[in-house]
Amino acid sequence: MNIWRLIAHHEDPVAAIDAMKGRHRIAVGWSLVKDLSRLEISRPSDISDLIRLSYPNLQNAHLGGPSLWNLFHEMQIGDLVILSAKGARNSVFEVVGPYTYEPDVGQILGYAHQRAACLTSIDPDILWNKSETSVAEGQNVRWTLAACNKTLEAESAIYREGARFSVTSTAFERNPWARQKCIEHYGCKCFVCAFDFEKTYGKLGAGFIHVHHRIELSSRDGEYVVDPIEDLVPLCPNCHAMVHQRRPAVPIEELRISIRT
Repeated sequence: MNIWRLIAHHEDPVAAIDAMKGRHRIAVGWSLVKDLSRLEISRPSDISDLIRLSYPNLQNAHLGGPSLWNLFHEMQIGDLVILSAKGARNSVFEVVGPYTYEPDVGQILGYAHQRAACLTSIDPDILWNKSETSVAEGQNVRWTLAACNKTLEAESAIYREGARFSVTSTAFERNPWARQKCIEHYGCKCFVCAFDFEKTYGKLGAGFIHVHHRIELSSRDGEYVVDPIEDLVPLCPNCHAMVHQRRPAVPIEELRISIRT
C-alpha cells in the first residue's frame, strides 16, 4: 500500500473534490490526451509528449506526464490518496479500481483521467505529517500527483487495533420487496456461474445471494420504479465483484460468455 498526494487544480478545486466524493472517484486533468490504456506509452515522457501535442501553449507538460503516469501505471488498488485544494489538505481516499478514461459526461469538472476511490475517515493532515510532509525520493512536489514517503508512523495512522479504517460513501436505498421478487423469479443461484450457496454450505447458505442492478443506482437521477425481473439479477459475490471491475458495469451476458469452463 502506497500513499499519494493529489492536488486539485480545477478552477473551483473544492467543488471538484466534492464531486469526486459524490462520484467515488479521483481525477487528474489533461483530458485532451485520450485513454492512456489505448495508447502506446511506456514511460512518463511519452505522456509529456502527448500533452505538448494536445496543449501546444501549455508550459507544464513535463509535470503532467509524470502525474498521469502515476495515476495510470504506478498507482495500485488499496493505495491511499491525500487530496488537497487551495493549499489545504481536504480528505483521504482509498483507491478501489483500475485506471479509466471518462470523456464527455463522465468527466469530473473537465477531468477525464480517473480511478474509482472511496472516501475514508483518515485525517489528511495527520497522514501527511506522518509521511514527513514530503513527497518520496524521485518524485516532484510540483507534480499534480506524487507519491509520499511511506513511514512506520504513517502506517500507524492508518491501522488501528487490526481494523483499517471506516469508509464513508453514498448509500443508495434498495427496495427489499424488489429484491425478494427477483429471487422468487430467478432463485438463489448465481445468474452468471450458477453457484448455489445452499448446495455447497447447506443450511448456512440457504437463501444467500447478492442482487445486482443491471443499471447502477449511482448513475440514476434520483428515485425510479424498479422492475424486479428486468432491472435486477442474482449474482454470487465473486461474479458481482467482476461485474464492477469496469465502469459502466460489465453486462451480465458478456460476463457469462467470459467464464472459463
